[in-house]
Amino acid sequence: MAVDSDAWERLRPLGHLAAVSSSEERPGRSPDPTAVDRRPPAAQPVAIVRYHLVTLGCAKNTVDSMRMESALRHARHTAVATPEDADVLFVNTCGFIDAAKDESIEVVRALDASRRPGQQLVVVGCMTQIAEAELRAAVPAVDATFGVEAWDEVALSLGPAVETYDIPQPAAAGLLATGPSAYLKISDGCDRPCTFCIIPTIKGRMHSDAADRLLREARWLAAGGAKELVLVAQDSTAFGEDRGERDGLATLLEQLAEAVPDVPWIRLMYAYPGRVTRRLAETMARLPNVVPYLDMPLQHGSDAVLRRMKRPSLRKARESIEAIRTAMPDAVLRTTFIVGYPGETEREFRELLAFIEEQRFDHVGAFTYSPQPGTPAASEAGQVPERVKQKRYARLMELAQGIAHERNRAMVGRELDVLVESDAPAQSEAGGPVVVGRTYRDAPEVDGLAFLKGEYPSGALVRARVDGALPYDLLCSPV
Repeated sequence: MAVDSDAWERLRPLGHLAAVSSSEERPGRSPDPTAVDRRPPAAQPVAIVRYHLVTLGCAKNTVDSMRMESALRHARHTAVATPEDADVLFVNTCGFIDAAKDESIEVVRALDASRRPGQQLVVVGCMTQIAEAELRAAVPAVDATFGVEAWDEVALSLGPAVETYDIPQPAAAGLLATGPSAYLKISDGCDRPCTFCIIPTIKGRMHSDAADRLLREARWLAAGGAKELVLVAQDSTAFGEDRGERDGLATLLEQLAEAVPDVPWIRLMYAYPGRVTRRLAETMARLPNVVPYLDMPLQHGSDAVLRRMKRPSLRKARESIEAIRTAMPDAVLRTTFIVGYPGETEREFRELLAFIEEQRFDHVGAFTYSPQPGTPAASEAGQVPERVKQKRYARLMELAQGIAHERNRAMVGRELDVLVESDAPAQSEAGGPVVVGRTYRDAPEVDGLAFLKGEYPSGALVRARVDGALPYDLLCSPV
């Protein structure tokens, strides 16, 4: 991870500098014995710094922010709810696609324009890892930048960190859980050769987190009130492979289920097609607090397009789908597709639609292809016009929505647990109270909701009957 070499100096006006190295090397990273430490001498303990953090991008970025905030809290610095009250403004950026980079620049520029004299602006994350020059050209007054996974360096830049705690700390545990759900990032980086993806450039090779650290973090989140742990990674099914482990993800699920038995839902996201083994599927089916749900981005439904993408074939995808559905007949499958990949013909797009019809996925997300500089696909011939991409996107989502509605209607009359997420009830059109939550069928932020009659606190798990179905949401009554 490349840290801006001038970051330490630009933060000097705060008087918060440190040369204490991280007490725990990040997974997959080894110290470089030839590296020259250019950081300034260690500073004396400093006054508490008030910071405000803005997080952009995906769930994995949310976890990075959680870990950065954990490091900041361990150093006894304090989060504040508004930028106006902060000494330091942090922005954790996304740089996955052009639209994400544009949003990152827009947010940083807005914070820069509104900050008061002496208030520091620090930008971290994916965009600064791959496009720092672009960011600095757009917002030259940024005080410091750090790349990905720089949680400890960021905390150290504000002052000497104190010893990390091995037992849950209530304040930090509450911080790491967002409502009743929390993300647990089990690995980062990626070794897959997908031609459209910039992630390996940003994050590097796949590196699994240590299992004992993940179990400690899971207990920490559970102590903070999390009722759901959502496992995320660039490729969750590769967990442990960098350490020579076979079926490492299945083993981790067994360890997590035992470590946090009071967390009723453990959810798995970002599986890789062809890597869902029989043992993984059977382990998911056997463990009572692993929900029968799998997110597996497939990217396309035409073998010709998949070959150009350097993605697994449809045969591999079907094998993984069959393994999950055989082990868990009630399993919910979520996937995502890219529309308008270079050279995509109308025939290839119709093959994608036919594949969706065949598999009847519960949840489908789709994106129009966005060329990323530095990826092989960006220079491929046959870039699809934007208007064609948008029309194909609309056709795909119309099909997917109809299937999602069909799958939801099949739930009517069944009893399911609803995890309540809303802080307070709202009033229904009929005048009674209604709370908002989700069933096991829906992942946070990306899938549908369950509207439950009655008044229940956030985090309650309520047995309910499904009375009605919308294209993406369920209407429920308590049993």
